[in-house]
Amino acid sequence: MDQHDTAPPDSEPPPEPDEIPLGQRLFERPFLLLAAGILIMAVFYTGWGLYEILTLPPAPLP
Repeated sequence: MDQHDTAPPDSEPPPEPDEIPLGQRLFERPFLLLAAGILIMAVFYTGWGLYEILTLPPAPLP
């Protein structure tokens, strides 16, 4: 037997590193969060504005 082979044959292999959760991966990217915040805000307020314009009653003409 070689000196480097010290693990018994019936031992488990070393555990694989855990996958990083999606939330942690997103919070580690501040520019992605900034872009997502601006995009969500722009879509929300643009949609809200379009809804308000489309639902306005017609103005009475003098």
